[in-house]
Amino acid sequence: MLKWLKYVGGIALLLLALLIYKNWASDIPHHVLAQKYATGASDFITLPSGATAHYRIQGNPEGEPLVLLHGSNSSLHTWEPWVNNLKDTFFIVTVDLPGHGLTGPIESEDYTYNSMILFIKEFMQSIEINKFSLGGNSMGGGIALAYALQYPGDVTSLVLVDAAGVKVPLEAAKKVDRPIAFELAGRWYSDWIIENITPRSLASEGLKKSVSVKEIITEDMVDRYWELVRHPGNRHATGLRFAWYRNNASHSLAVENITQPTLILWGEDDSLIPVESGIKMDRLIPNSKLLTFKNVGHLPMEEAPEETANAVRAFLNAQ
Repeated sequence: MLKWLKYVGGIALLLLALLIYKNWASDIPHHVLAQKYATGASDFITLPSGATAHYRIQGNPEGEPLVLLHGSNSSLHTWEPWVNNLKDTFFIVTVDLPGHGLTGPIESEDYTYNSMILFIKEFMQSIEINKFSLGGNSMGGGIALAYALQYPGDVTSLVLVDAAGVKVPLEAAKKVDRPIAFELAGRWYSDWIIENITPRSLASEGLKKSVSVKEIITEDMVDRYWELVRHPGNRHATGLRFAWYRNNASHSLAVENITQPTLILWGEDDSLIPVESGIKMDRLIPNSKLLTFKNVGHLPMEEAPEETANAVRAFLNAQ
């Protein structure tokens, strides 16, 4: 019996070793990723804090500045469909947030909203833009709200796209279906796995859960998410950020104190942050307008780029 158990145990350990070997995903050096993804209008700037931000400035230099913040585990590339639709009119700034994309980790290892706000403030001062409309998707939307509360004089208007920032209503929380990577990140017993064993299938699964318009998910898109998360330090930053989320899950921002005109866009099929959160946000923000989109998930700017960009154009032109 003991001999049989030893054989079983040995086989199990061998299978585990093979699984780890097959799915081990090393970091990809910054210069390799930059050569592939820092294309077109991409540039880098070293901030006074020491962080080096990857950003793009595109569009009409005479137009109103529009700053766009991407969501969790994403990058500035998510905004390119809007850039293509709005660059004739607006001066568009996109940036990889700390712990994301080609900006990568920051020395403080602080990935809370407060730290993100300071990063944006420092970045905007460095590129010498003092007043701007501010937009964000998911995590980026929560950061946009927090920034507008902290620095209301900087922000002329807000564009929130399936944004974080308010606690999901209790009944709607039952509909939430997060990607596996989001469930694992920020837990002591799984962070080592996420930092080292990151199969491409995790990126694919996350995108499939995030969107309803599956046609936008290409092999190149999956590769981009999978490869940029493997920028040195990004996976460790993800664990730290999600650990902070879990400790602050019950907190909502004081969005009722937002003073800027606010456009709220939401995909009705969003399973990460349900549309009920958008309805709640619209109810709480004094001067807001909510538009929802049928058969669209968590990334309306990519799933319905023309329709959502037109809504942004109309809103900003009316201010």
